[in-house]
Amino acid sequence: MKFKETNSTETIDSLRLKLYRKLTAPIDAMWELLYIASSQHYIIENDAETMGYCCIEDGGSLLQIYLEEEHSHQMDKAITSLIESGLISSAKLSSSAPLAFNTCLFHSNSIKPNTICYQHTNNVMQNVASLHLELASEEEIPDIKTFLKEQVGMDDTFGYTENLVTRKEIYFIKEADVIIATSECRMSDSQPEIADLGIIVRRDHQGKGIATQVMQMQVNRVLEAGRKPICSTTIDNIASRKAIEKAGFYCTNVIFDISF
Repeated sequence: MKFKETNSTETIDSLRLKLYRKLTAPIDAMWELLYIASSQHYIIENDAETMGYCCIEDGGSLLQIYLEEEHSHQMDKAITSLIESGLISSAKLSSSAPLAFNTCLFHSNSIKPNTICYQHTNNVMQNVASLHLELASEEEIPDIKTFLKEQVGMDDTFGYTENLVTRKEIYFIKEADVIIATSECRMSDSQPEIADLGIIVRRDHQGKGIATQVMQMQVNRVLEAGRKPICSTTIDNIASRKAIEKAGFYCTNVIFDISF
């Protein structure tokens, strides 16, 4: 079994779509667009035959792995080979991919939850407060980047905000010309039935119900567009978890940190 580095998207994209059809829950956009997209991709081969692919981030953490149906019984061999070759020393995997997840559990020395992933009941939210949630334009990009850096420590030097503005997928709320909240509503390209929601509220405005209200507004926006809302938050963000659940979401899978 060989692991060949590749930057070719055609083969990987074809295999990835097969993986997504097998997931028990939609993949989280943050992991897909920020972590998996920037990881090193490998084609998994045996005797020059393509068996599947995997993605490994800097530091040797496995983020995604898939084997074609006829090779799925070799998942343990693939994980063992990755560990023994030194390509990976850990994994960040979702319970929504049970074959890879359970195989990694078998080899684990430790495991802890990282991110909770949610789906919505897909019921329209009633009696939603009418907040002034505006679609961001190019003019707001500098202010949004400053807001993200100050509130969550995200130093967007790689065009993340610009991409969202171009796609018309980021919104904001201002009070006295100061951004108090931003919200993403990302229409997935890889999962055309899904939209991924996010909300960040300025620290001195938290605890006022803004996060729940914005999420409810975005849920209705997504449902009107004929898609299904999903979202996620880290396990330790209790306030975010409460806001998400109040907006009608429920946990469907968890991304775990697994050490070998």
